Amino acid sequence: MREIATDIRVAVLNAITPLVVSTTTIPVRDTFMPPSVTIPDFQTGKAYVLLTDQSEAETTNNDCSIRQSVNFNINIVTKFPVGSGGKKASELISNAIQLKMTEQYLILPADLQLLNIRKTFSRVQIEQGSTEIAYQKILGYTFDIFQVS
Repeated sequence: MREIATDIRVAVLNAITPLVVSTTTIPVRDTFMPPSVTIPDFQTGKAYVLLTDQSEAETTNNDCSIRQSVNFNINIVTKFPVGSGGKKASELISNAIQLKMTEQYLILPADLQLLNIRKTFSRVQIEQGSTEIAYQKILGYTFDIFQVS
């Protein structure tokens, strides 16, 4: 068995990037948004996507196959001035991402095969500050990966 964490993140980044929603290119980054990245205006607010919270576990290890189950979260962040915005912007971005989270778009190295992908959850988290409100739509996925010997 080998380390597959980076391969999974790269496959997801490549599958959903560029992320264009309603003619706006939404930045997608691994773990954090660098200060040098310009966050675009989207639906009267700002929007970006982060790949976060990843874990892998061995599910089968015998002479015939080595499999891993990978749990992976995608955080869609939209920010608006207090008193404006809403969940709709993050839902539009979520839809664009979900359309690309398929075997057609997720390309893995030759020694890994994606057996199954499923959305395990989708939830909204709201954080309000004194001048800004952030709506996060968090998508959780599970991938079943077969390692080809």
